Amino acid sequence: PSQTYIDLTGNTEALIKRIVAVAGDTIEVKDKTLYVNGIPQVEPYTNENPDYELPLTKVPTGMVLVLGDNRNRSYDSHIWGFLPEKNIIGRAVLKYWPPWRVGFVEGSSS
Repeated sequence: PSQTYIDLTGNTEALIKRIVAVAGDTIEVKDKTLYVNGIPQVEPYTNENPDYELPLTKVPTGMVLVLGDNRNRSYDSHIWGFLPEKNIIGRAVLKYWPPWRVGFVEGSSS
């Protein structure tokens, strides 16, 4: 996790979040929609549309923006900011919970 996350929670365990923007991308969340480089994102894997807003911002060099699929209940970049690329430790490819959604993680093949 990012140092900000650790400072806020005291938790140092790894998190699983979706990388939605990389260095150089612009991001914005408005009207319950995530925009990356001005393009509204179609996100069928999320549990709900975000009930928060993020101002138009450019992702800094060496950073990524990560969001959880449970957008309104996820402790992620919309709360603690950008994640340093060096903190990325793996890739999720399978999901097992809830049982009726067992399978490959959407977008994990790219």
